[in-house]
Amino acid sequence: MKKLISRAGCTLLLVMMSQVAGAADEQATLIDEQALTLLKKTADFIAGAGSFSFSAEYGFDAVQASGQKIEFGGSRKFMVRRPDRARIEFARRDGTAGELILDGKRVVLVNKNKNLYSTANRTGNVGTILDFVADKLGVVVPLHDFLGPDSAAVLTQGLVSARYGGEATIAGVACDHVAIRTDVVDYQVWISRGEQPLPRRLVITYREAEGQPQFWAQFIKWDVDPELGDSLFVYAPGEGAEEIPFVAPPALPTAMGGGQ
Repeated sequence: MKKLISRAGCTLLLVMMSQVAGAADEQATLIDEQALTLLKKTADFIAGAGSFSFSAEYGFDAVQASGQKIEFGGSRKFMVRRPDRARIEFARRDGTAGELILDGKRVVLVNKNKNLYSTANRTGNVGTILDFVADKLGVVVPLHDFLGPDSAAVLTQGLVSARYGGEATIAGVACDHVAIRTDVVDYQVWISRGEQPLPRRLVITYREAEGQPQFWAQFIKWDVDPELGDSLFVYAPGEGAEEIPFVAPPALPTAMGGGQ
């Protein structure tokens, strides 16, 4: 048994050394054009989709005063009809549920648990409206950096390095693994191979935040040709619903995903 463990340990060490050597070789070339091509390909594919929907599970670290990381998270369903319609349904692990609706003229944020909603007038495309929601209203929408018409530029803003991590399988889907470092965050994205180069998994590390917390998202289901009628983007307050002003939540990391 001891010999078996010893041999297994040696094998694991050799594999780890091989991976470290590979990482060192990649370090020599900071910008891998294959990685950038793949990232642009997925960004352009999503930007070119007139309508699409997807669901995602996500989690993020909350760093405690002791340095311990506690994970929170939830699920989201995105339904987007360009240029200016979107409905984002969310459910947090603590039971909080709601939705964010863009109807082309205003933004509506709904808290289903408390039967509350907030509205703000805003026009523009989905990407610019969600930027407004994050920057001016204090409501960060995880994954929204993939939704704008210029997402390729957003995803490579402040680019420091880009690496191709090879082939990988995510939830049974063959993917290409891309690792990006910007001047603010590190992130990895696994992009499905084939005719629909869609992100299947995302991991972000906030290097400059205390404890270097991470955000991750697993894309569960994509549909790039859904039927999204006008009624989907109309909010009608239910009985007893109360409108309240937007109140910005406590500051959380916002680059490439956010933590809400």
